[in-house]
Amino acid sequence: MALRKLVACILLCLPLWACGNAPSGQKDASGEGKKSAVTLRLPGGDWGVPTPFTFYPRGPGYIHLSLVYDTLIWKDAKGKVPWLAESWERSPDGLLWTFHLRPGVKWQDGTPLTAADVRFTFHYLKLHPVEWFPVHKIRDVETPDARTVVFRLERPFAPFLKEVAGNVPIIPEHIWRDVQDPRDEGAIRRVVGSGPYRLVHYDNAQGSYAYEANSQYFLGAPRVDRLLFVPAADQVAALQRGDVDESIVPASLVAQFKDNHSLAVMHGPAYWVLTVLFNRDRFPFSEEKVRHALAYAIDRNALIEQAVPGGAQGAKPGNPGFLPPDSPWFDPANQDTCPFDLSRARILLRSAGIEDRDGNGISESPDGTPMRFLLITAPQYLREAETIRLMLRRVGFELEITPMDIKTMDAAVRDRRFDLAITGRGGLGGDPSAIIGFGVVLGDRSIPGLPQDPEYLRAAKELVETVDSSRRTELCRTMQRLYAGELPTIPLYYPLSYTAYDPAKLTGWFYTAEGGIGIGVPMPLNKLVFIGEKRS
Repeated sequence: MALRKLVACILLCLPLWACGNAPSGQKDASGEGKKSAVTLRLPGGDWGVPTPFTFYPRGPGYIHLSLVYDTLIWKDAKGKVPWLAESWERSPDGLLWTFHLRPGVKWQDGTPLTAADVRFTFHYLKLHPVEWFPVHKIRDVETPDARTVVFRLERPFAPFLKEVAGNVPIIPEHIWRDVQDPRDEGAIRRVVGSGPYRLVHYDNAQGSYAYEANSQYFLGAPRVDRLLFVPAADQVAALQRGDVDESIVPASLVAQFKDNHSLAVMHGPAYWVLTVLFNRDRFPFSEEKVRHALAYAIDRNALIEQAVPGGAQGAKPGNPGFLPPDSPWFDPANQDTCPFDLSRARILLRSAGIEDRDGNGISESPDGTPMRFLLITAPQYLREAETIRLMLRRVGFELEITPMDIKTMDAAVRDRRFDLAITGRGGLGGDPSAIIGFGVVLGDRSIPGLPQDPEYLRAAKELVETVDSSRRTELCRTMQRLYAGELPTIPLYYPLSYTAYDPAKLTGWFYTAEGGIGIGVPMPLNKLVFIGEKRS
């Protein structure tokens, strides 16, 4: 009951969010005048059709999805807040979660949203699984009445609120119930949610989207009338020209933007990591001592200085335990594992039978195979790739760098068609079970980068189920130690996030609490910014 009363108090504040922090020139709702239309232009890119089955499963793809669809709860700058559900409670054993839907919510076509839609969403996602949504933990969904939803879990799931209630988009049963293939070419016709924006234009070739405000939104009409995602090959240049109104900016340019009085700069936590990912199905990366040797051969601080704009102002060195220093779960005991040490790297390689036997600068395996490998990466990380190529050459590893677009690279990694990959992962501010135990959360232990140590997997499974905070902290420390020991990836650095925006177009930007939007998207594009923030 205490939780429900607290949630009810928060709920009373929600209508204010739709009218707070109005842009200049906007009138209030007193009838004194009509607000002028506000259009916001943001950097584009193709992130798929914004339905739960056709969005591209990375952070920007989920941002688009969240504009059209709503979840049971959401997060603001401070933490979890009611959304489609006005209150909720959990049973003492952690197996039952009950949500009470707010009245009067409608889909964008005017059809009422009911508990039946919520039940349908989870049943449909079980039939058509999506990597982003861990619905397999749910045994059943019951609907005692049109506004009550009860989730019965197979086992306790500690991050249920964040990973499920605050992440899974609710879809309308009347739109999807007869759809046999949710990923077919008709997906664009099914972009109907309960969210604050309607999709009115999508061009996958240009990577452009146009959204119009849903004037019947249950929190009131959004303060931004149109959101345009436009092509911007160089986001910083586009911001400086006024082609977009917000952009991520490199640390090296932060001072310049702070001197520009027409723009404002905000700084967020480092909840994204760039890693070297090993294909452990191939020798020599199947050998733990070889992975450690290459970690010793990479000077992470030098990499940041040479490859990251702004150097140490732009990133923090990678932690072999994987979690970033900004995470509340971070254990600093692992930070200095595998420090730069070429001598140690060479000793480890020799112990694995790998050394330069013919003096040509390239090491060979015990059977004489040269250590020549393919390194794949996205074009934006070519500087890092070249720096690492030079670093690993010093221990006799010769790398051929092949750039490819992010989708092609993700597919190559998923299908194990690579030797080494420089790739990134976000969401590092989310629940630790979804970061260093993510394969266990998703029920897929074959995910690249997930340790295979049985002790690690046991700890990850317990971390998913236990709600005791002290035990979870202990488990996180164990998992970070084991991750640094097995080292399925080498975390290179955590980029610091800087965003510049035009305050004349929109104020009220913020970084979402508890690690980011949804499961942990560390971008300042929370839809609350466009709906209207709560007044201070």
